[in-house]
Amino acid sequence: MALVCWKDEYSVHVQDIDEQHKWFIALINRVATARSGDSAALGAILDELLDYAIFHFSTEELIWAQYGCRELGEHKESHRRFVSKVVLVKEDLNKGKNVQPNDVMDWTGAWLLRHILKRDQQLIPYVGGKKYE
Repeated sequence: MALVCWKDEYSVHVQDIDEQHKWFIALINRVATARSGDSAALGAILDELLDYAIFHFSTEELIWAQYGCRELGEHKESHRRFVSKVVLVKEDLNKGKNVQPNDVMDWTGAWLLRHILKRDQQLIPYVGGKKYE
């Protein structure tokens, strides 16, 4: 997968979430900088990605709850599955399994873009031009 780049079509029209998505994309792109076989570097990036995902997801879920989004339960479940997958990959890496940075980048990048375009876009009708504070 090529590096993931931000596009305006990813915007959910909530500045905090959009800025966090941009940072999330930057972290995913950093996965590609880890050399194959350098499990320490990949592990450090995965730790940072996991910490940021948890931070971002909690922010996003709070905003969704404040807007009264009916799809919040499904959204939380999608977040939970992503975190679980990253934890499993990290465990594989710690067990000495051959975890390739490009494979990790492929699935995390694809997941994030699908998530933004399918799930996160569901927030837009609730925002309806209102600014989140």
